Amino acid sequence: MAVQVILGLPYLSGGALTSTARELGAPVLLSANSFSRWRDEGPVPPGWEFNRLERGIRAARGDESPPTPAQSRRRVKEWQGWNLAQMRHAGGLVEIHLDSAGFHAQAAWGGYPWTPEAYIHGLCAAYPWTRFSSMDLCVEEEVAGDRIEVRERVAKTVALNRTCHRLSCDLGIEDRLMPVIQGSLPEDYLRCYDSLSSTIGDERIVGVGSMCRRQTTGEDGIVAVVEALHRELPPGVRLHLFGLKSDAAEAVADLDGRIASIDSQAYGVTARRQANERRREEPGFSKSNAFVAGIMAQWYRGQTRRMAAPRRQVQQGGFAFPSSDGPRITVIDVLERHARRQINDLIEDGEIDHDGLVTHHVLAAWMADWDLPDGVLGSDAYVSEAQLPDDLRSGQETPGRETMPWLVEDDLHEHDHIGA
Repeated sequence: MAVQVILGLPYLSGGALTSTARELGAPVLLSANSFSRWRDEGPVPPGWEFNRLERGIRAARGDESPPTPAQSRRRVKEWQGWNLAQMRHAGGLVEIHLDSAGFHAQAAWGGYPWTPEAYIHGLCAAYPWTRFSSMDLCVEEEVAGDRIEVRERVAKTVALNRTCHRLSCDLGIEDRLMPVIQGSLPEDYLRCYDSLSSTIGDERIVGVGSMCRRQTTGEDGIVAVVEALHRELPPGVRLHLFGLKSDAAEAVADLDGRIASIDSQAYGVTARRQANERRREEPGFSKSNAFVAGIMAQWYRGQTRRMAAPRRQVQQGGFAFPSSDGPRITVIDVLERHARRQINDLIEDGEIDHDGLVTHHVLAAWMADWDLPDGVLGSDAYVSEAQLPDDLRSGQETPGRETMPWLVEDDLHEHDHIGA
């Protein structure tokens, strides 16, 4: 069974991009952001010219250069709802899929400007999409800087999925909802899936997020993630991989039909590069939609051919397991991880809002009632559970997710040998 290639479009119109997609008979994917209505609130104030993603990249690079003219011209905008006028151009398209715009929302605004209710009621229920994606929180390195933030965002992704599922059930459109799982390491995705399995069932297409910037191989590579899911998920659960590169798509395409579909808008990068090359000879050359549409058609035909007859799968190399000499873990580190696990469980269950901030003040208040045994300090090196409060020790702690504990066994007890 060939992997379906879904063509990412910036929007629908009466122009060349939409008409070419129609002629190709290609399924298309649209971002929720393309339907957003905005109210202009004026120019951005000085010091706010960079979006969240740009600020993170600049900080990592130590870049203190001034904003570009384009960045200085940015405007402050307030989200006002949806505009579905472009759907009048949807006629003749074989399939139309909707993405929740998770990465764009995080990169541009630091989170969604719309609520799950606004997304499901106002957009997902407003058109008979082939599939519409659940809202999720991406975990790319530019967004989630460490494992703590990855885990928190995965927990919030579970909560968002559950909310989108509940709202979709209320409207009778849950059969077209595509759950989305998130993670950095394979076990993150499995943990996310496990938390959602009761709403997914035995036969469904599940979206796999945070794929497009990931390496193909390695312990957190695309092959490792997809193979782990392939081993553990029911046979009837198939995967949609967001934004996958061609080589990576071929590497996982031949897994007994596990991969249902991929999507990409990578033709835009090719079109931009070719347009820049043309301008060297023709300075007045314009990268028109007709030009991009020609590149898009060539790219799409190439992708569908590759997915119909993928090359031999890339072999996953051996993992480089970490040495036993890890960083010094203190008792307070262990307490914080216990607190975060309990908080993440409550986020998944909807007891804490998915967009709530888990700050150090929240963690401190959470841990305030835990009394350490006599003679144990928070700054002590963690050796064993004997240093923890009674209710956090094995067999006495209120259990979290029992099927795959991921904030204790995989991270904490591997350090039990330290100091022994």
